[in-house]
Amino acid sequence: MNKVRALLIASVAALIAACASSPSEPAKPAAPNLAGNWIVTLESPMGAQDSNLKLTQTGSNLKGTMESPMGSVDVAGTVADKDVNMGFNVNAQGMELKIDFIGKLETPDTIKGRAVFGSFGEGTFTAKKQP
Repeated sequence: MNKVRALLIASVAALIAACASSPSEPAKPAAPNLAGNWIVTLESPMGAQDSNLKLTQTGSNLKGTMESPMGSVDVAGTVADKDVNMGFNVNAQGMELKIDFIGKLETPDTIKGRAVFGSFGEGTFTAKKQP
């Protein structure tokens, strides 16, 4: 009788332990590597403009510099799975303007999305990674 009782107690303890442990979450995929040089084509109501974007990446965080005929600005953003978000500030005739790029990684070398010019409207952009 004591053996049956001990076996029953051990079984209940194992069941309680199994129920108490939380299921492990699946590992998140690593962020795609966007570090490198990109050509960004921005389409706005004022026409198309190409800029050079140089990105570095730490985990899912992006930092870089965008150079265009209008000058150079620091860019910061994130990448999560295929979602890419970057932004920078520019001085537009004495007023600070935040420009955000909200896009998706379509291929390992192409990002497409929309560009938001603060409260002044939107455009689209395409970024192509250079070899």
